Amino acid sequence: MKVKVFGTLRNVIGDKEIKVPSDQKDDSTVGTLLERLKAMYPELEEKLGGEGETPPTGVNLLVNGRSIEFLDGLDTPLEKDDGVALFPPLGGG
Repeated sequence: MKVKVFGTLRNVIGDKEIKVPSDQKDDSTVGTLLERLKAMYPELEEKLGGEGETPPTGVNLLVNGRSIEFLDGLDTPLEKDDGVALFPPLGGG
């Protein structure tokens, strides 16, 4: 699965896109993907919020171009060919 990251999240990941290997489970969701990403990149814990937070504070998550707010939130199911995009909160004024 391709995960694109933007803004300050790129600093943590070190790239604009990463491939996350499929976990071969039928219960793969946005929530389980976030937990896997936090395990791969522990620095993401502070950026993506605590476990089960729906959605992580200020982080916009898109699955195949659609916001998880309009899908099933962190319970949105994922397929191995899906594309996920993570946008950090925007600051400024």
